[in-house]
Amino acid sequence: MDRLSASAEEACLNAWPALKEIFYDGWLIRLANGETRRTNSVNVIGSGTRALEEKIGHCERIYEAHGQPTYFRIRSNDDPMLEDVLEARGFRAEDETRTLFMDFAATPPETSPRSIEIHEGAPTEEWLKAHENFCGRPPPKDDTRRRLLDLVALPIAFAAARDAHGRIVSVAYGAIHDRLVSLQWVATDPARRREGLSRATLMDLLMWAERRGADGACLQVLAANRPAVKLYESMGFERELYRYHYRVL
Repeated sequence: MDRLSASAEEACLNAWPALKEIFYDGWLIRLANGETRRTNSVNVIGSGTRALEEKIGHCERIYEAHGQPTYFRIRSNDDPMLEDVLEARGFRAEDETRTLFMDFAATPPETSPRSIEIHEGAPTEEWLKAHENFCGRPPPKDDTRRRLLDLVALPIAFAAARDAHGRIVSVAYGAIHDRLVSLQWVATDPARRREGLSRATLMDLLMWAERRGADGACLQVLAANRPAVKLYESMGFERELYRYHYRVL
């Protein structure tokens, strides 16, 4: 993996930490009460010495002990042998995702024409509830989502656009690692889509990151989400660093 791709991978992992992590022979096993696949999957971070069958079985037992399915997050630049072994064991592939990069030198961030709130530190309950509503997520059974955000040890900011009545209609957050801002949790009220709200929210979040010393940005988006990909590419996220997908037993 080249240096830029490695920095983007680090930024995205650090911007969305898990509650518990186990390092095991070059793999990172993440656990977060099943909140998302990203924080509840095995990630390859380096080479190891143990046999793949042995390592996979070890991971399966860990997730089984926590009452969760075993997910592996497979990047396009990982050793293809792992993919082959997982497929032979019955792990099916899910959801190809693209990691995109924006270079501020080529595309300098610009202030949006809308008034966007930027709040550093922890998100408000209003912000969290808006994100849940926009994504159609059920109310949380516990405080896992807030705990995950509280664990972020990087400079972090939460952006929100409001309508004329003061209601939040678009949200996103960013965390800066190694002069690279990782954009996360981008969501807009379904009734207000195609109004440029996500673009405006992200533009001001990128401006915040540049003021804090970032010289680039990265984000991860489902390859099948063409409207989102088109938006990000039009904003300057023109370079794909790598892809990944999940495999689950």
